[in-house]
Amino acid sequence: MDFFKNKISLENKEELESFLNGFPHETSGLSFSSIYMWSREYTYTYEIIEDYLCIAGLSNFENEEEAPFLFPLLPREGRWEKEKLRYVFDLLIQRFSDIGKPFVMRLVPENLRKIYEEAMPEQFVFIDDPSNADYIHLTEDLAALRGKRFHGKKNHLNRFNTLYASECEVVPMSSSMTEEALELVKCINQVKEVSYCERLLLDGELEMMQKILPDFEKIGLEGVAIRIGGKLQAFAFGGRLGDDTIVEHVEKANVAYTGIYQKLNNEFCRAAERRYRYVNRE
Repeated sequence: MDFFKNKISLENKEELESFLNGFPHETSGLSFSSIYMWSREYTYTYEIIEDYLCIAGLSNFENEEEAPFLFPLLPREGRWEKEKLRYVFDLLIQRFSDIGKPFVMRLVPENLRKIYEEAMPEQFVFIDDPSNADYIHLTEDLAALRGKRFHGKKNHLNRFNTLYASECEVVPMSSSMTEEALELVKCINQVKEVSYCERLLLDGELEMMQKILPDFEKIGLEGVAIRIGGKLQAFAFGGRLGDDTIVEHVEKANVAYTGIYQKLNNEFCRAAERRYRYVNRE
């Protein structure tokens, strides 16, 4: 069941980003790259109603039956109009009622909560969602790893550099690495001992990467990869969020190499530091 009429696609990337980057919501799930990556898994669809972007998805993780939800409503280029917003909310609440489902909205940041409460006083109940918390850092901090709080990470990084520096090569991530990246993910997943539900999540993540890696540059993704002895052993990538933040969506590495995750994140942030003040590690 599609909640709205429009699919998320590369063809509407520019239109969607005019809404997604028009207001500083700072929410990783509201970046185009994140929405596009998971559009198949969550059946994301959208409509623009009265100059507000409305994105809906379907989730069946919490229930046996598919349950629709909305992402926060965003105005074109950050222009809020209370009467229009109230009209759109009323329309969407009625759509949920018409299909016999409760009105649910996810990933609402604090600055949007205040706007929604002003438009619709005492209409909503807000519930904390720690499982979807974002983790925002100064890119410079994770690139430099100075001070006591990064002492453990720095030790792991130094250990990696001591063991593998002579055969390690760090390169920009690109679509040309699709096949070897997918092969690495399959190898990593095969050796993991996980529950049935976790296995489904890993399978979904692999399907997502099969979809997006060939279009890496078109989506606007950027990242780094690590080769050891000429073979790909780790990669990380993310996408832009607003003007000064990159969201790191994926980190994959072969843990047979001590400290490789610390090396991977450090190199990702060193590469991102030139363009982004913040890194959101989801």
